[in-house]
Amino acid sequence: MIGFIGGGNMAEALIKGIRDKGQGASEEIIVSEPMEERRKYLAQTYSVKTTASNKEVAASCDIIILAVKPQNMEAVLDEIANDITDKKMVVSIAAGITLSYLASKLKTELIIRVMPNTPALVQEGMSVMSLCGCFHGKELDMVKSILLSVGKVLVLPEEQMNAVTALSGSGPAFVALFIDAMTDAGVKLGLNRSDAAELAVQTLLGTAKLLDTGMSAENLIKMVTSPGGTTAAGLKVFEEKVLKAIVEAALKAAHVRAHELGRRA
Repeated sequence: MIGFIGGGNMAEALIKGIRDKGQGASEEIIVSEPMEERRKYLAQTYSVKTTASNKEVAASCDIIILAVKPQNMEAVLDEIANDITDKKMVVSIAAGITLSYLASKLKTELIIRVMPNTPALVQEGMSVMSLCGCFHGKELDMVKSILLSVGKVLVLPEEQMNAVTALSGSGPAFVALFIDAMTDAGVKLGLNRSDAAELAVQTLLGTAKLLDTGMSAENLIKMVTSPGGTTAAGLKVFEEKVLKAIVEAALKAAHVRAHELGRRA
């Protein structure tokens, strides 16, 4: 049994991925969620079992995915601790919550820390896993297959997880902000909002696919830019406004916050 404690957007993305990829029957998935309307939605949409009891999930499942907010993690762990045996696998997708903290609260060493991101909702997510050295191939593959159902997966050392949180965890909001700014600018240049938004979003999608082929960002910029042309004029403004420094400062702020969340745990 696969259990989710917390039935929010990221839990839903993983449930959808598991169901769409045929990696778990509906009767093999249970979700605990405090809001009754949300429980009804998940049950009706994905035909999974739902409950208001976190302890029920912890007691009945072999893999428990902790999909709760970092500030709620301590209370949840204290609630389920007695139901987690050394045979159960626990996966946390809460930002900043460390493996050592989870291990101090639970009786199992089979603990994985994961940083997913919201594009998992459309199965284009980027998830990063960190784990202790006690895992074997089969155990690791079980969790990796769940994450692969919603996108790509990397395994990285835990000391890099706060940087991952800043880049790919918070990154979708930063990219969305840039797209929104491009859309607004397009409207001011005379486009209607619908057309401007479609142009901005499709430009992002197409550019990302080009870069995903292995083309470097530097080469793509050179391909688009003609000396004295329109792209060169725009790039000059980004350079003058020091865009790279702004991006670096934003990621650093997110990195610091991830570290703060972990320390409080």
